[in-house]
Amino acid sequence: MRFCVITLVISLLISTCFGCSLVPAHQKESANARNFIRFPSPWVKLTDGHQRIVNDNVQYVVRLQSGEMLFTVKQGFDGSLFGKDVSDFPVKHSDYDYFSDNHFAVSLDGKLRVREASDFEWARATKPIHSYRFVSAWQNPQFTDAGFTYKGHLYRKTGASWGNEGALLSPRGRWIVIFSFTSPDKPRPALIPGFGGNGPAHGELYLDVYDLSSGERVLAERAVFGDENPSGESPSSIFSHSFWIEDRYLIVPLVFYLDTCLLFTLHA
Repeated sequence: MRFCVITLVISLLISTCFGCSLVPAHQKESANARNFIRFPSPWVKLTDGHQRIVNDNVQYVVRLQSGEMLFTVKQGFDGSLFGKDVSDFPVKHSDYDYFSDNHFAVSLDGKLRVREASDFEWARATKPIHSYRFVSAWQNPQFTDAGFTYKGHLYRKTGASWGNEGALLSPRGRWIVIFSFTSPDKPRPALIPGFGGNGPAHGELYLDVYDLSSGERVLAERAVFGDENPSGESPSSIFSHSFWIEDRYLIVPLVFYLDTCLLFTLHA
């Protein structure tokens, strides 16, 4: 499928910016588990007898089986899924938007054991909803210095500034995560004029998760960005690659090649 000019611009912004890394810095005590996952080897694809790294506009696709979450990577994530709930990820252009050949299973018992998973396991696992219901903070009056106003309620942010994507709603409206950051650096100019700033190169980012039914903040996370990359990266690229799985899991990729991610488990 060929996308419109705006989608292509979003794709360019994501592929150029998304490369920052996070170091866990703080966790608020809550009933929710914060977990970091590191995959033991790169995501690869065998094409014409040659093995290549899957790393161009990539995003996780996950499936569920008893007690485990299965991960793979699909190339070609370009912003066209923003605002949508998706369970199937068909391959439209086999020469570009393909899946990685390898899969990994992660245990959901709190120990986060990682193992290789087979093609058979991947094929028979359940396809959950992946939700990309972002709310853009760019030139949006719902976003102020205090927080994000949604359905008459103010959801406060922790950081000093907004990224391009300010909030992400879970698919059935159970939770909302508020994205913000703080940095001593000045924002860098937009890569393409008229499409928002490129963000600072270093600082701290914040994830605040709220219960939409009560307005209570149930989880807060702080992490540094840019320290492992000498050139630094924009926090907006991390926010825009985050997604919900059902109303249970929030996944935040940590580096552009997706060898590490942050997994939050939300409990009703």
